[in-house]
Amino acid sequence: MMAVSGRKDLPRVLALSVFLFALNAWICHKLFAIEFTHLHNNAGEFMAISRFYREHWRDLAWLPWFDAGKPIEYAYQPLLPALTAVLNWLSPWSIARCYEVVLATVYCLGSVALFWFAWEWSASLWLSFLASFSYSLVSFSPMFIPAIRVQPAGIWAAQRLYNLVYYGEGPHNLAITLLPLGLLFLHRAIMRSDPRSIAWAIVSCAAVVLSNAFGAVGLGIGALCIVLALRRGFVTAAGVALCAWLWASPFLPPSLIATMARNAWTARGSYHAGLGAYAAEATLVLSFLLIWFATRRLTSSFERFVLLFAPWMLFIPIADIDWKITIVPQANRYLLELDMAACLLFAVVTSRLLSHSPKPARIALSAVLVLLTIHQARSYRNFAHDLIRPVDVTKTTEYKLTQWTDRTLPGERTMVGGDTQWVFNVWSDNPQLGAGHEPTAPNFVQQVAVYAIYTGQNAGSRDAATSILWLKAFGATSISVPGPDTREYLHPFTNPFKFEGLLPVLWHEDGDTVYGVPMPSRSLAHVIPAEAVVRREPVNGLDTDPVVDYVSALDNASLPQTQIDWTGPSRALIRARMKRAQVISVQVTYNPAWRANSAGRPLTVRKDGLGLVVIEPGCEGDCEVNLYYGATPETWFCRVMCALLTIMLATMLFAPKTTSFK
Repeated sequence: MMAVSGRKDLPRVLALSVFLFALNAWICHKLFAIEFTHLHNNAGEFMAISRFYREHWRDLAWLPWFDAGKPIEYAYQPLLPALTAVLNWLSPWSIARCYEVVLATVYCLGSVALFWFAWEWSASLWLSFLASFSYSLVSFSPMFIPAIRVQPAGIWAAQRLYNLVYYGEGPHNLAITLLPLGLLFLHRAIMRSDPRSIAWAIVSCAAVVLSNAFGAVGLGIGALCIVLALRRGFVTAAGVALCAWLWASPFLPPSLIATMARNAWTARGSYHAGLGAYAAEATLVLSFLLIWFATRRLTSSFERFVLLFAPWMLFIPIADIDWKITIVPQANRYLLELDMAACLLFAVVTSRLLSHSPKPARIALSAVLVLLTIHQARSYRNFAHDLIRPVDVTKTTEYKLTQWTDRTLPGERTMVGGDTQWVFNVWSDNPQLGAGHEPTAPNFVQQVAVYAIYTGQNAGSRDAATSILWLKAFGATSISVPGPDTREYLHPFTNPFKFEGLLPVLWHEDGDTVYGVPMPSRSLAHVIPAEAVVRREPVNGLDTDPVVDYVSALDNASLPQTQIDWTGPSRALIRARMKRAQVISVQVTYNPAWRANSAGRPLTVRKDGLGLVVIEPGCEGDCEVNLYYGATPETWFCRVMCALLTIMLATMLFAPKTTSFK
């Protein structure tokens, strides 16, 4: 599959690849034999999605566990959960152990992938190895950005490993490992224009996109830099990009892209460009054009690529963290891209310096690099040893709270605050009101409700009452609140005492309290008068007027009790005794793919002002409704495109080597 820049170098390339993998494995070896480390990050969320893939692979349509329910493609990009689920199927290990093994392998392969990319294009073993070796042992981001330095290691900390273990950036690390391969095959597709190369470019680029959105942005910038460095290949790159998206589109449909664009800035609050941001963007583009103009005469297209690629990857996070100038959503998250680009730039500059230096200087510099390498390898190993510490989850508040909820409130929706929300569905099937990935949350009002409950912003004395109203509106029968003395890391509630004396305490331990939310029915389906349906979308968390009548109907014990039995993640049977003028409100996020029928008769399914499902059965007396998640025209379009691209890719991969699109 891999082409070689020089076949005589292949044995050395393979040997160096094994060495790079072994070096990284020596550093992070504890990751291969661990389940849980830090519970305060969202790694548990990715483990939970992996468990869902493993247990419900026959029904991968609707995920009920996060954000009052969402389509599975809205949970997160699927590649990491899919790999974890496959390993779990093949091995006797738990989902958590499989997740860590996959990530440990991904971490070790990162420098190998960078090595192959640099070697194939530059044809220089020395330059390629220097880039990947430095990527294994040096993180440049703490050198440029003091705010992220991890003490006591400071500028010598293993930032990529810290990002993976402490912050739980598993999908991002997978994307940054696959990114060099995507660039490698894209470069090969442009240079060769043969079907096999183009097919591999499509597959590898799609893999990056299916891993993480930050990697996809890096891939887009890298593709532009490749085209400019080669001075050719725009049509090929654009065609590869389009085909890669069409192939991945079932998990990245247009509606999801629109949702991500809408929510992109909400993860760090509002974004207002201002003159500073516009000036920074203009400066970056102008600098990029000047670099492109200045590097036109360089004979090495690889060096041109690095000199074009590095400024983007360095500027985006540095400007955001050091200068408070944000030009892309969550710009502070591009530290991994910064480190990769900086290592490539370091290798290019160092190689240039050495090639123009006298022999004594080269020997002296090489000796210094060797000594630094030995010291840094030991430092990284010690850093990893202190960072990767196993946690006995059975003794944690997160595990105890989850087990109690699963045992005491089986199947009921809950709002879980603090760290527990991330690991909750690793062990429990109970749906949550929140806990999902904010940029892909499909229901705006659900996000408004969660924000209002956490912050009570501008609510004053209405804080508790407003929060309870939102909890009832979204069917949460309990809420867990970490107090000031909790052992959890996250403290999301501005006022953790606001429910005291207003809601019954169901559980309390280690500073965490679970409050019950009294409701006549614990079901997520309710028969209500048609006039009680929320007509208007609330504009913020204090705009509760549209919700009052709806919650009053939910609290009305005289209305018929409704039974909902979920026969799968995306299919339910609803039974109720109702009147013709009444409707069924299902406290699940609406999507056009929801369908319902009664006695074979299709029913109207629509969205209310809360973004939840409303069914109009038109029944008089006993009524039985089948609710199921089907497919929209968009879904079918994406599936058909994916199928056609799969056939096309299979054909291209087996095409004769002599075939070319030139």
